[in-house]
Amino acid sequence: MRKIFTLGALTAATLIAAVATGCTGTSASGEGAMSFTTINTGTAYRLLNSAREFGTDEDIVFTDSVSLVMPDRLMGGKTGALRDSILSVAFDSVGADTRSVIAGYMDKTATVFGYPVEKVDTLAAGTTADGFTRTDGTIVNLTPELLVYCVTTSDYQPRAAHGMSTSYYINYDIKEQRVLGFADIFDTAKTDSLTAAIQTQADALEQVIGPTTIAALPEGNNFMLSPTGEIVFVFQPYEVASYAQGTIRVAFYPYELVEYMTPFAVKFFNLGDID
Repeated sequence: MRKIFTLGALTAATLIAAVATGCTGTSASGEGAMSFTTINTGTAYRLLNSAREFGTDEDIVFTDSVSLVMPDRLMGGKTGALRDSILSVAFDSVGADTRSVIAGYMDKTATVFGYPVEKVDTLAAGTTADGFTRTDGTIVNLTPELLVYCVTTSDYQPRAAHGMSTSYYINYDIKEQRVLGFADIFDTAKTDSLTAAIQTQADALEQVIGPTTIAALPEGNNFMLSPTGEIVFVFQPYEVASYAQGTIRVAFYPYELVEYMTPFAVKFFNLGDID
């Protein structure tokens, strides 16, 4: 009745081989049915004329770094739709050249403070940046049928009270070569009742996740299909709870949400035998 997504030994070996070769720069796996490229890059920027405003001896330095695992082939199929989704979520842009997209994003991030910037090749020994942004793209679930990708952005703004981290998920149907959006899985006419069900589940988990106030679906309809077979709704810090509670995850087995699902989802999760 349930469709449990697990990471098989052969698939895991393929993924590990792909990732292990990409510790620095860009590299790709072998000639198997699945291949991945890893991209690790970063830049430091000096914010010119910022010392006086921030009360420092020297102008402050901000760093931006990226570490992505990018799918090239999945079971021999194209990955264009997945790649575009990853770039869009991570960098608010798409393009044929991934590195150009990343470089443009980094330059834009550095200028949001309103200062002229200059790139810094290296930081002096024993010094750290005054602020940073880091974007990570990782695969959190992989089977011959499904790939679930997580884009995590962490940042600390100079002199801020604390940093911030967000995680957004992309669920990709490998066979159909398409991203599974919220409307593919859930009947949008039942959004209100689904939201109420998430709140009820969160209340039952209060001893684990703390008190929440869930009045809407996660920002961006953020959900993931987990390796343990659950549908997990993911709320960012501050979205439905205090910052101290961090990211709030509310999980269901698919059969628990069948009344809110589309016919496609009922078939996808093999739930047709549930009344």
